[in-house]
Amino acid sequence: MIGYFDYKTGEHISMMLLYSIPILISAWYCGKMGGISIAIIAATCWLIVNISFKRVEASDAIFSWNAFTRLGIFCLLAYAVSLQAQLRRALERERLRADTDILTGLLNKGAFRDRFEEEMNRARRYNHALTLVFIDLDDFKEVNDIGGHACGDKLLKLVSETIMSTIRNTDFAGRIGGDEFTICFPETGEEEARNAIAKLLKALDIMTSQSGWRVTASVGVVTCLEISDTYDALLGKADKLMYAAKQKGKNSAVFQTIE
Repeated sequence: MIGYFDYKTGEHISMMLLYSIPILISAWYCGKMGGISIAIIAATCWLIVNISFKRVEASDAIFSWNAFTRLGIFCLLAYAVSLQAQLRRALERERLRADTDILTGLLNKGAFRDRFEEEMNRARRYNHALTLVFIDLDDFKEVNDIGGHACGDKLLKLVSETIMSTIRNTDFAGRIGGDEFTICFPETGEEEARNAIAKLLKALDIMTSQSGWRVTASVGVVTCLEISDTYDALLGKADKLMYAAKQKGKNSAVFQTIE
């Protein structure tokens, strides 16, 4: 299409910019070989158009050199853009590794803290409720003692997958200790949090029943209608509520709303 437009506009208007667009797009999304392939096609189209405009007195050497130069420029452009895209993807992978718990794929302790503090600032700004959940697996030590650490790691992965399958896309979860997990429910009051935790506990019960591990979870849930505490203070309150759930007999949740 660009070649046809180039032909219709005549030999005095350069279409370098238009020819570059598909090269840039293909190099960014398809890599070096995809970009260079489109570069060759673009240079060929431009060559065909220029052949139709070639004057009889024009030097074949100059004409060929110009065609070769255009091809070289397009290929270098594709190569440079593909390298930039490759570097950006590598940096993104490194960032994800830095923020992610290697075993479970959830946010690690530091990344969860950063994300939660961002949500705290947003909740203050827009006067939204915010809920923090602290989860500790009951009797997890027995899994490691009986089945070994490999079984324990497998169970932690299953728990993480269960958590991610039950929360919303706007929520996020982290692993902050051996068998300790946290969840952030943005813009979520206590009633919504109760429904979400009931759904989570049921899903965990089904998962552990199917896997053969009779492991339950004790949960502490803090809902803030107005943000006045720090992240550490809220996490400490959720931790205390989690221990209160254990004292109640485990496999349960204790809730607190801070107004």
